[in-house]
Amino acid sequence: MDHTRCTIKAVIILAALLLARNNVSANNTWESSLYQPGVDSIEIVRSALDGRSQLSYDCHKVLSQLLANHTDPDVLQYFDSWGRVGSGRIVGHSRYPGNYDECMHVKSSLLPQLKTKYCTASLTIPGSTPLQLGVCSPQQCTPEDLSQLYNISVQDTTVSVTCQSQDYKLPPGSIAALVVVGIVVLFALVATVWDGIYQIVEHFRNEDSQEYESLRTEFPLKYILCFSLYTNLKQTLSTSQPPGALGCLNGIRVVTTTWVVLVHTFLTCLFTIVDDAAWFTKDFFNRMASQIVFSFDCIVDSFFLIGGVLLAYLQLTALSKSQPNVVAFLKSIPRLCLHRHIRLTPSYAFMLLIYITLLWFVWDGPYWPVPNPIRTMDNVCVSNWYFNLLYINNFSKASSLCAGWSWYLSNDMQFFMMAPFFIYALHRLPKIGLAICSTMVLASTLLSIVVSHKQQYPFAIGGFSKYGFKPNFDPVFPFYMVPWVRFQPYGIGLLVGFTIWNLKNMSFKFPKKYNILLWCIATCLCVSVIYGPYSAVMGHHVISLAENDLYHSLGRLAWTVGVSCVIISCSLGQGGWINGFLSWKVFVPLGKLSYCVYLIHLPIINVLVYGSRNGTYYSTLMFTRDVVAMMFITYLIAVPFSLIFEVPFINLNKLLNHTKPAEKKQVKDVHNNGENCNANQNHSEKERLLTKKNLK
Repeated sequence: MDHTRCTIKAVIILAALLLARNNVSANNTWESSLYQPGVDSIEIVRSALDGRSQLSYDCHKVLSQLLANHTDPDVLQYFDSWGRVGSGRIVGHSRYPGNYDECMHVKSSLLPQLKTKYCTASLTIPGSTPLQLGVCSPQQCTPEDLSQLYNISVQDTTVSVTCQSQDYKLPPGSIAALVVVGIVVLFALVATVWDGIYQIVEHFRNEDSQEYESLRTEFPLKYILCFSLYTNLKQTLSTSQPPGALGCLNGIRVVTTTWVVLVHTFLTCLFTIVDDAAWFTKDFFNRMASQIVFSFDCIVDSFFLIGGVLLAYLQLTALSKSQPNVVAFLKSIPRLCLHRHIRLTPSYAFMLLIYITLLWFVWDGPYWPVPNPIRTMDNVCVSNWYFNLLYINNFSKASSLCAGWSWYLSNDMQFFMMAPFFIYALHRLPKIGLAICSTMVLASTLLSIVVSHKQQYPFAIGGFSKYGFKPNFDPVFPFYMVPWVRFQPYGIGLLVGFTIWNLKNMSFKFPKKYNILLWCIATCLCVSVIYGPYSAVMGHHVISLAENDLYHSLGRLAWTVGVSCVIISCSLGQGGWINGFLSWKVFVPLGKLSYCVYLIHLPIINVLVYGSRNGTYYSTLMFTRDVVAMMFITYLIAVPFSLIFEVPFINLNKLLNHTKPAEKKQVKDVHNNGENCNANQNHSEKERLLTKKNLK
């Protein structure tokens, strides 16, 4: 989730805003001048043209023409679009973007050749936060020219100017990316049309007509139909699950995904478009509910736990049926890893392709990223994107991370490639397997303490937090992302999956008092992890390095154990109404979309936030509105993204798995793959129950 780079910026900016609130004074000479009515865009230009600045010839000429005709309504629109210092400065308001669209649509009959561009002037302020003002600039003026304008009007400040690019012509790389995406979309549309024809013919054909149906399962049609939007949508929206499925994991996955979107929406909005960031943050921090946002470190632990539980449970079920020897098991590992790559990488690669090459061109605005040197949403990705597809980007510094939130995927892939060996040991030699997994979890816990102590990475990110040590937010091999620290919840997940598999095979149920105890443990651990650091986050307590180290290691352990108790109780059918909620069928399709939601949520948040025209004064109600809107839009976009770039490759993966003739007979066609699978499992379950009844 990347909060990593976003968090680093958040802490630095928030600390600066809070410092500014204490230092800013309306009596400062330079800042008082900005409030005076006469110091507006016209006065700034007039001062620069008095001969005291060294503007370029072309810039001087066009500004002189604008100033000479400033009473013309069209030219007045140009000056009116500039950003001016307004209310809220004392409480931390530092950005006044002006009117972006007004600037970009200036047209004057007196100056028919006038073309404008939007720029931002950043004024470094002694003893206060930097001030950012929107500047509507003629195309002839350079950033250096615009710096001269403010250097004349505002004394004792350092001015830097950046300008939005007006070149929206797609470069060759973006054109190539658009072609690739277009081909896949076209292929999906063709497959959908073919599938529709099949559905119509099947509806009207007589019982003796089997020729068309057989064509559907022959090469290459069965592979083409993997891309059918109709089939894929039906497959995604299906709420059916095989017998024995751990239904509560769907709810936990969706809740965790919602939590991720909530945190990233908060951080992105707070440090981009919120005008009263310091004021709102102080008010928000005083609410206990704010800890849900600022205890985000345990969010990803829930994902790792779910991954470990699910993999162990499914693999142990498969191993108990096939009973492979060591040689057969080792031979299956490469194929298992290959199918994992096929399952995850295509949608991941298409997300990166769109994010790096196309996303920058979809919108604009005063908050839109200024590309340098390549027009992209993330300059780091231009040179580091292949680390992502190799699933090793979690070894980069946070500031050198492409698509920062994707570090989780690298850890998950690395753990997945290790886990089969632990699971096989749990199956063949349970005591040794338990000892190995427990040792790995213990080692990860101890390494968390060692690495946290060495890197001094703080667990509390609030601007109010006080440390008894010097925090390091951007270390090499950052604590937040490295696998030897993050394995802890995944390893516990393997142990929990093994436990659930054994207990379900024994049809075990906890006595009521022990089940209540399990829920009490879960509640105490999870609540203490989220709300325990409140005093430290608010700055009421100075965090020592030892406390920081212990929270990083034991806090993560406590959260994982707490959620594990919930999963175990719910998986055994003893979770009551909470299990009913987490196993709600609505969460089944939403859970299927959670991977794509995680992939695309931050690019969508960035587009919607960076595309804003004006800042806003924030409140808890507005924050809630934004989170709900982001969730709705993200899931809405995740549906077509999944149908085109994820589900087809899942279907292809299934076809590649069905290599044996007996398996091929079980799959009548791609369209009914999921239904047939469930039917076969239900039939087998009925046979087992009948046999058990006859034996009795």
